[in-house]
Amino acid sequence: MASLLVIVLLWVLLFIFLIIFITIFLKIGLGFVDSENRGFGQVFATAFLCTIIMWLLIFFLPNTFLWLVIAILIGLLICWILIAVRHKIGFGAAILVTIIAVIAAVIIIIILIIIISTLINVVIWVF
Repeated sequence: MASLLVIVLLWVLLFIFLIIFITIFLKIGLGFVDSENRGFGQVFATAFLCTIIMWLLIFFLPNTFLWLVIAILIGLLICWILIAVRHKIGFGAAILVTIIAVIAAVIIIIILIIIISTLINVVIWVF
């Protein structure tokens, strides 16, 4: 029973982290296009809906690689439609926002990896 509680808690924490992560980078991406509803709450609502849709598609479709790819593609298509409708931009601009958000996320993750690895090397060198 306790292990099930831990697993559920970890899934909830992962879900919350994913929503915050998507919200931050979606907000960055929306800053590059002329869009409406760029407040944190509006972007959070969009990220929440996209995350729910992706998780439902991934969990309720069969567990094979092909169905995972299909679920991600359908989820992206639905998310692009949500972004386009909620933020009053075109479908192409929604795709551009997603590309910018992914590039920004990759750049920041690489910078964090470099900083953390440098700090670890400094700590190991001291000891």
